[in-house]
Amino acid sequence: MIRLFLLFAFLVLSACSARVPHLDYRPGAVMETLSAAASISVYSSESGISGRGFIVYRRPDKLHLVVLSPFGTTMFEAFALGERVAMLYPSQSVAYVGNVNELLEQGGLQGWRMMRWVMDADPAANPDFSGSVTRDGKSGFKEQVVFENGLIISKTSPAGDTVYYKKYSVINGVPVASELDLRNDRNDRIRIVLDEPEVNTDIEDAAFMPRLERMTILPLSALKQM
Repeated sequence: MIRLFLLFAFLVLSACSARVPHLDYRPGAVMETLSAAASISVYSSESGISGRGFIVYRRPDKLHLVVLSPFGTTMFEAFALGERVAMLYPSQSVAYVGNVNELLEQGGLQGWRMMRWVMDADPAANPDFSGSVTRDGKSGFKEQVVFENGLIISKTSPAGDTVYYKKYSVINGVPVASELDLRNDRNDRIRIVLDEPEVNTDIEDAAFMPRLERMTILPLSALKQM
């Protein structure tokens, strides 16, 4: 019995220590752009949406995310350009457009307010650093950040939002987490799993501009849930 317990403890500790490998990334390297196919899930206590799609990002605050149906048609698009947000539902020919602070508290919508914060995951200058720090984040509030082998494995905001970073690899000298998992205390969750991401390549401005032709445009505050 004791031997089984020790073996179990050894396996658990080994798994924990190997959670984030020691990657050979370029010191000071940061992700300026990202494009990737992705599996995307957005859930709240009221609603949910999931599917394959893609994500395009340009530092510091431009984001375009698409969720496709099993038949390859677009179910949902989200655009962020600074403080402006557009949520498009092509099958309904409806777009919700406004400032990010217009997003309602319910319906899984507050997670979108934090996407710029989620994408900011620069590694530590010291690739050997492991530990927890409290710092002034680039989004204007203090954040609790946990590092392991120089890589961010989680961040928590003062409001209780937590994003987890998993499955790191190095692309063009930049460590990139291929799994991003944002959760909050309202049971909202946004999970993005990247597939063969491209990092720091040129992305045209048009990729971040929503096409609103033939769309009924409503205020962002009218969007009740995903």
